[in-house]
Amino acid sequence: MFNHHTANKTIVFTLLFITLFIGFFFNENSTGGALPDFLLRIEIINSFNNDFIGTFLNYNQYPDRHSPLILILITMLLKSGLDINSIRFLHLFIVPLIIVVTYKCLISKYGKKYNYIFFFISATFFLSPTIRSISIWPDSRLLGFLFFLLSLFFFLEFNKKHKFKYAIYNTLFLILASYISPNFSIFFLYFFYTFFRHYSFSKETYKILFINLSLSIPMIYYLFILDVNFLKITAVPDINIINRINPANKILIISSLILFYSIPILLNKSVIAVCKNLIVVNKFVILSAIFFILSFFFNYSINYSGGGIFFKFSYFFFNNNYFFLIISFLSFLYIGFFFKLNLNNLLLLMILILSNPQLTIYHKYYDPLLIILFFTVFEYNFNFKKILNKKIVFNLYAFYLLFLFINLLRSFL
Repeated sequence: MFNHHTANKTIVFTLLFITLFIGFFFNENSTGGALPDFLLRIEIINSFNNDFIGTFLNYNQYPDRHSPLILILITMLLKSGLDINSIRFLHLFIVPLIIVVTYKCLISKYGKKYNYIFFFISATFFLSPTIRSISIWPDSRLLGFLFFLLSLFFFLEFNKKHKFKYAIYNTLFLILASYISPNFSIFFLYFFYTFFRHYSFSKETYKILFINLSLSIPMIYYLFILDVNFLKITAVPDINIINRINPANKILIISSLILFYSIPILLNKSVIAVCKNLIVVNKFVILSAIFFILSFFFNYSINYSGGGIFFKFSYFFFNNNYFFLIISFLSFLYIGFFFKLNLNNLLLLMILILSNPQLTIYHKYYDPLLIILFFTVFEYNFNFKKILNKKIVFNLYAFYLLFLFINLLRSFL
């Protein structure tokens, strides 16, 4: 699998892609929510088809808080003569593009020395339950993620070469990603922070700001002037604003997701070897105090849906959230000790929280986003390059195969 032959990469890529086709023909719905979400959107697509202007101007009356752009695109494809299953089939081909751009991001970050490792790392996304489900049942997140990865690629190129054109490309692709999947818009803060640090108060900085502001006007006008604010639509009604935005819920659940998607990294001798050197008593006390304050205010309910695998596991086996809170505590320690607590990482962590403004927290917003962020922009208190070997590839495939199996099993129960 790891010899230096293009044929091996082609075979692995093709076989994994075929599994996606198999999932398509058997109507795979491994995440559980992708199919019902798509069926809901079919009704909206029919409304666009019958009354485009009326549906567009009253989109916030429909129970979907995703951008209407992907639904408009599907409507246009239907009017061109394609049927819905043909559109779904074409939608699958976004996935190999995501794989290729992920590979390019890793090469940009680390160079071609690890190119075979990076190819197999990127190809694991074919096994992601989220990627598989939202490619088979079209969701705005998939195309938005592709554009986000392109923006990330140009950001990484900017960090290497410091050419202004890469900052512009990054900005344009992030805007595209944000129009299709608004959750990505908050990453503007991270990218702009880097650009500002490099250019300070200069014409380049003002150009980046101008592009962002001017190209955001149509969405601002649509959301707030025409008052078609679909972002306010809630999955769980009758929840007061305090519970809806409770930061304790978001911080603890997202921390547990960070630990979950870090499992392939943690199961590595190079990481385990540095564990003892990273433990600091003062930091342990501070992290513990913050965790216990947050756990006091934690009130995420199993009835909300979502919450992540550890939260669901806790209620499935123990009918309470105690196991989840233990995992969240370990997640806090992992982040506090293994991640550098610098402005770069703190900003990224804040963005991961702010990118999920709604009450419910689902895996699809973090899978495989966290994996690519771990490999490209997060900074660690150990030498990350030491895990770029066959072991991390094995760990990732084992992780995603098991995760996919659990999701498929749950979907059949």
